[in-house]
Amino acid sequence: MSLQEEIFKTYSLRLEQTSEELKRQGEFVRELFQSRYYPHVRGYTNPSVLEIGCNKGFMTRAVGAFFPTSDIVGIDMSPDDIRFAQNTCPPPEKGTLRFSCVDFFDFTKSTEKYDIIICKDVMEHIAKDRQWEFVQTLYDILNDNGTALIQVPNMDWIFSNHERYMDFTHEIGYTRESFYDVFRVVFGRGNIEVVPASYVFKSTLKQKIVYGCLRPVLLKFLQFIFKVLGEGAHDVWFEHREILAVARKSKPKQ
Repeated sequence: MSLQEEIFKTYSLRLEQTSEELKRQGEFVRELFQSRYYPHVRGYTNPSVLEIGCNKGFMTRAVGAFFPTSDIVGIDMSPDDIRFAQNTCPPPEKGTLRFSCVDFFDFTKSTEKYDIIICKDVMEHIAKDRQWEFVQTLYDILNDNGTALIQVPNMDWIFSNHERYMDFTHEIGYTRESFYDVFRVVFGRGNIEVVPASYVFKSTLKQKIVYGCLRPVLLKFLQFIFKVLGEGAHDVWFEHREILAVARKSKPKQ
């Protein structure tokens, strides 16, 4: 077993979390899904959903809340995280929920297909020479008119060095341009969009004041500074910690 595989196997042990911290993480992920993911898939009725790298099942739970009649599958390589998810995540109101501790490339050897695929913070852990294979497999297991929502750290972020090297298992980093290219090759130019996956929400009054009023002013100032510095620095997404690829599989023309 490689060091990377050993780390994946014991991933849940790298950060001990109290019940209160787990609760806050669940609330954060639900808001992330509602604000950044759901707007791209709200048109689906009763979709089949696969989450790759489901961790402790927080995103999976959010998916079930918004799609209560769906059949949902969550996979992860951490046995402890899968056990936690199985013990704490209720199935959708009228759908089904299944968790499996398995590697993505092994799992997708089956013929099952999905309407929606969600994958948060997984691609950066995959070796560079398997990135194309990963994206092609996503395409292959999507139903026609299906949507893949794939999130990764943004290497244009102002503190991206921390994001790139905080985890020994990180293999690669993406900017919006390189992320777009990888998906464009497989899904086609007109079927891929890369958007910010900002962790800044405006749900509470405090958030509306700080992030809705003060933050835009500060960002304008920083953009001006970067423009003065030159080299195109003002055009990078330095303010967004993560980016999201929205990839759609077009139905073949008859």
